[in-house]
Amino acid sequence: MNLVFSHFFHKPGVPSLAGALLFAATFLCFPSLAGAQELHLMSYNMHHGADREENPTLEEMGRFINASGADLVGLQEVDSLCNRSGRVDQMKTLAAITGMHYAFARHFAYDGGAYGLGILSRYPISDIQNHRITSKSGNGSLALLAVKVTLPGGKQIRFMTVHYALDKPTRLIQSSETLALSAGSLPVILTGDLNAEPQQEEITQLGKFFAFCDPAGKFTFPDRDPVKKIDYILVSNHHLDQTVKTTVWDEVHYSDHLPLSATVKLK
Repeated sequence: MNLVFSHFFHKPGVPSLAGALLFAATFLCFPSLAGAQELHLMSYNMHHGADREENPTLEEMGRFINASGADLVGLQEVDSLCNRSGRVDQMKTLAAITGMHYAFARHFAYDGGAYGLGILSRYPISDIQNHRITSKSGNGSLALLAVKVTLPGGKQIRFMTVHYALDKPTRLIQSSETLALSAGSLPVILTGDLNAEPQQEEITQLGKFFAFCDPAGKFTFPDRDPVKKIDYILVSNHHLDQTVKTTVWDEVHYSDHLPLSATVKLK
């Protein structure tokens, strides 16, 4: 059974972080200031809530996400009740810290629990789908997590996150499957660790439908002295009006990946 979970927690007091993040939170956490069509997005491979030395960092991740002002966050490598991460429901914990709606979809059972993908949203979510994409690693299939988000004013979008395979032949199949799953009339935002660099075919074929929010392609992996870009935020071509700003958080080392953010305006 492919599990999907969702819930919402009331927002606690904003934790204290560095001054720059608190400044950002003051202005970005309130979408009405910028208009309903402007969104603050994040993609983050969270490495099961641990840094590269396997030190637990889940609480720090939650505080960082909250203070960053992100409206929608796609998370990869999420644990749910796994032994290695202390039997913690990581999405429930992040939702409690940030006060955001959340969804979880598992790739497969792992280490006494489940391993998969997560989404955090400051706006109500519905129609949570654990779509299955091809895997050739012995796990049968992997998740592509998709939700419908209702923005202020009632506008709806689809927000998705995914984690592609390590081998190129499988990624090419997964990229094609992603395009098929993106079809429809609603604006689509895709986040993920795609395990491929911008010039590779499995990435360029996504450009048939999506616009890349970080065309400069700043490196995101590993978190220290990064050497390649494999993390992405994409918006359906016909719905992206403007990418206002893209940020790779190169001083945030709570995972073995760097968080990627983009502020976008939708048509």
